[in-house]
Amino acid sequence: MSAADTTLRTPSREEVLASFPLSRVSEAFFDDMLGVLPPAHIAGLPGFFVSEAVSDDVHAQFVAAGGRFYGGYVGLKDRAGLITYARIAVFEAAHPDAVELAWYPDACEEAAS
Repeated sequence: MSAADTTLRTPSREEVLASFPLSRVSEAFFDDMLGVLPPAHIAGLPGFFVSEAVSDDVHAQFVAAGGRFYGGYVGLKDRAGLITYARIAVFEAAHPDAVELAWYPDACEEAAS
């Protein structure tokens, strides 16, 4: 495979999801995403979704919880991957010193293009 072939390759759904896993995000990042497009809400789920899909059924979801802000790419077809308060609690227990992202990780910007 040539370099040109790699550049034109569309990332798989799994690659897109992995490029922005559940992460702590800054309040400014959260607020920016809240205002970028009309937010979408799903009854029974915390936070909001950016209404425009990144790829297929993958959307960015953002949640405010416990004075912190969280975001990540989630697949709407696979509800197990959605950001819930329970997933945030598990994340916090595993990553008490998680870095707060001010914007999407570099891989996300590439995956979204």
